[in-house]
Amino acid sequence: MIVQVDKQGQNHPLGAKMQVVWHGTATVEVRCPSGRLLFDPFVPLKGSSSGVRLEDYDGFPDIFVTHGHFDHIASIPAITRRNRHVRVHCTRTPYETLRKKGVPAEDLALVCPGQAWEGSGFAVRAFPGRHAVLPRASFSRIASWLRSPFRGNLPHIALQHWLCRENGETVFYHVEAEGKSLSLMGSLNLRDDVDYPRHADLLVLPYNGWQDVFPPAVRAIERLEPRRVLLDHYDDAFPPVTGPIDLAPLLDMYGGMAAPMVPGKAVDV
Repeated sequence: MIVQVDKQGQNHPLGAKMQVVWHGTATVEVRCPSGRLLFDPFVPLKGSSSGVRLEDYDGFPDIFVTHGHFDHIASIPAITRRNRHVRVHCTRTPYETLRKKGVPAEDLALVCPGQAWEGSGFAVRAFPGRHAVLPRASFSRIASWLRSPFRGNLPHIALQHWLCRENGETVFYHVEAEGKSLSLMGSLNLRDDVDYPRHADLLVLPYNGWQDVFPPAVRAIERLEPRRVLLDHYDDAFPPVTGPIDLAPLLDMYGGMAAPMVPGKAVDV
């Protein structure tokens, strides 16, 4: 039996199963007995309640990027400097952004919608996704940011938001391993013209990105019809712009079918 040790030092005997671990923000680790994948690694900014560290992302042979916003790619240059044999799979815009940030071309692999990849015991397919419709920052919201003790993060957030573009390239990933299936949304939205996989054993749903996240979350769940749903991306990864989100309406609607991911906790798919 293979045993993996998570960042909190907990042993997780895998046996023949696939597991997911949330590391905060949109960062999801997928495990199976023969390997690990990492999606959207990000080290949260000062003031976040997350305890994730850069070294927690060491040792992954493959990283997959769902889209090019800074909270999905900003930590990747530092990860590639620490890890010589990592391969980062991403679409054209984050590919170009990461090249400008110093990531060598040999560490990058271009992802195109419809593409399939196999390795480390996983089969991964990329589907065209769609980004959530981000709300405009109101005067009162900006004023609250400026009063925050973490307002010092704002120049960095503004610069990285300008440098790291999504450009309509959000990806929806579908992962299969050990007879189980996992769908991972890059953002809380779907295209109308794409035939997405349905009835996945687990859907990882980013509960973020809209003025009101509840209706688009329901639309996605009803369309994809997964057996279970785990919520991520609902935390305070880059204060003062982000903060905790109320999960109760969605959890009340779906009962035990939906649950929030807990940072560092391995969950069987």
